[in-house]
Amino acid sequence: MVDGQIYGGLGQGIGLALTEDFEDLKKHTSLAACGLPYPKDIPDDIEIIYNVTPRPEGPFGAAGVGEAPLTAPHPAILNAIYNACGVRITKGPALPEVIKAALEAKK
Repeated sequence: MVDGQIYGGLGQGIGLALTEDFEDLKKHTSLAACGLPYPKDIPDDIEIIYNVTPRPEGPFGAAGVGEAPLTAPHPAILNAIYNACGVRITKGPALPEVIKAALEAKK
């Protein structure tokens, strides 16, 4: 279950960086149209390193894990785009046309 929560959080972060767009409510009328990633879009060979910290107030010492993996993927992807292309994307999603426009503006 923990692995599923971690993969789900990573998937959400990847979607935030690359595909998810909820701004145009006339265009994005379904979850598919909003660019939610499909399971095939998320790598499944990620090494998960567990830092077990028992929580006395949680059930059997457990704590939630779903939100923590969401914090790293989108800034890591946007920084990778900057390192590769030299343009800083400051608003997601970093669609190809957004990156292309940033590259053309840099010229």
